[in-house]
Amino acid sequence: MDWALWAVAGAGLAAALMAARRCSKLVHEVNKLKHDQYGFDGRLKRSVQELRDTIEPLRLHLATVATGGQVPREMIVQGRLYRDISPDDARQAVERALQQKDRTVLVVDVRTPGEYAVRRVPGAKLVPIEELEQRYEAEIPETAGRVFVYCASGERSRLACEFLGRRGYTNICHIQGGMLSWQGPTEGDGESKLIQIGRMPQPASGRQSPSAQAER
Repeated sequence: MDWALWAVAGAGLAAALMAARRCSKLVHEVNKLKHDQYGFDGRLKRSVQELRDTIEPLRLHLATVATGGQVPREMIVQGRLYRDISPDDARQAVERALQQKDRTVLVVDVRTPGEYAVRRVPGAKLVPIEELEQRYEAEIPETAGRVFVYCASGERSRLACEFLGRRGYTNICHIQGGMLSWQGPTEGDGESKLIQIGRMPQPASGRQSPSAQAER
């Protein structure tokens, strides 16, 4: 009888091992399905967002045209909320506007007041990006011929252009590269106002302070 018990125990053990392997395989397959589903959900969300980003400018342009407004053809074809313009083309346009005293051309600086004071495009209006939502309606005419927007390197001005484009502006030109790429005339103080920290007086004993020791 012992051999029969051992046979039954062996068969049970083999069945248990087989069941464990199958369970492990099923768990692996379930985890893989979850991972694939997670990746699919992520791709689906990105695709939906990309589709919305593509359609949004067209919807806004259609609304503008429906109310009698005009939208540059290139913006419709490219599905853009604003136009990019090179620093050189922007310089020529701004210089021509200044010479002809063309008030339909507006230059908007979305940097901080400190950056604006140091160096800016001649005639630029300061509207810091933090204040844009509160000030754009009163200070940036939607009927202007062209509105050139710039910042230091192009990131803040890009966000400002997107904001204005979503508010129905179709006359926005983004100066690529900002002031870092600007080669035209400028105005301003020309230098940063830095706080000058003087050297601390030496103790009477002749021993140097820790800050002075660190400087050495």
